[in-house]
Amino acid sequence: MADINFGNPQEEVQAPIKEETQVDNGNLTKDTTAQNISVNENGMSSEELNDANKIKVTIADYKTPLVILFGPPSCGKTMTLVRLTRYLQTKGYTVQPITSFRPAYDKNYSEMCDKFDSMINSDDAAQSTAKINFMLVQVMYQGKPLCQILEGPGEYYFKPEDPNAKFPKYVNAIIASNNRKIWAIMVEPDSTNKRMGDKERKNYVNKIHSLKSKISPRDKVIFIFNKIDETPFVISPGNIKYGLALQHTEFLYPNIFVPFKNVNPITKWWNPNNFDFIAFQTGEFSEASDGTLTFEQGHDIYPSKLWNFIQKRIRG
Repeated sequence: MADINFGNPQEEVQAPIKEETQVDNGNLTKDTTAQNISVNENGMSSEELNDANKIKVTIADYKTPLVILFGPPSCGKTMTLVRLTRYLQTKGYTVQPITSFRPAYDKNYSEMCDKFDSMINSDDAAQSTAKINFMLVQVMYQGKPLCQILEGPGEYYFKPEDPNAKFPKYVNAIIASNNRKIWAIMVEPDSTNKRMGDKERKNYVNKIHSLKSKISPRDKVIFIFNKIDETPFVISPGNIKYGLALQHTEFLYPNIFVPFKNVNPITKWWNPNNFDFIAFQTGEFSEASDGTLTFEQGHDIYPSKLWNFIQKRIRG
């Protein structure tokens, strides 16, 4: 069964079992689906849970650029999407989930799409996002699509316990898609993710180098130093000691920027890097008396600057 389609949304899953012909990257394939597919609470089918290469996603719009939030588990990809969405909505942008992204049997995804706005704007956003397994949203302004933002499970990009695991088929298909892509690669301080010690960060660098060898030369890269508020590099909101933050990133993640250096003998003197580097903070998390984790969003300067970088890279 095809794991990803471009330009051809998957049909609704129906009963009884039927065969249908669909196009997967230009090749005709047989798609056999059934109504009563066994899924877990996050909408993953038993087939997908047992084999990541069976994961099925659909990106119907192959013309609008993709912004891919890339990083290990618990690095803050989902909350980055939440915070950026909140900011864009206050500035007149429309941010809405793309319902065709996951198959119809993924009722969890359908529910997330239906309740997207309430989930995004809830003070319990951090708890709500625990249900997010996959999310593809479209950003529009005055009815014009600007980009699509993809947030997927970190384990499928980099799993600290299995650093040599290959990207599953759907990730490779996204890498090879015709969409223009902006890779938003997440890094963070050494004290904010228990699963990412010295060894794991070095392995993560190797995974990023592997990604760089696969992506198109026209793709753009933004490194997001998330949780910047947990470092000594913040003078005031948005006023960051960027030189020190960049040096610290190179110290925590040795050689992370090597594949992204500008090797042009002329332009490298005024533009040494082929990437953007941005500091980010989603907000503050507090534990209520009942044990729930509440979220208070941070200063708008952080999503504002991130969106400016994204817009810049969308344009070229």
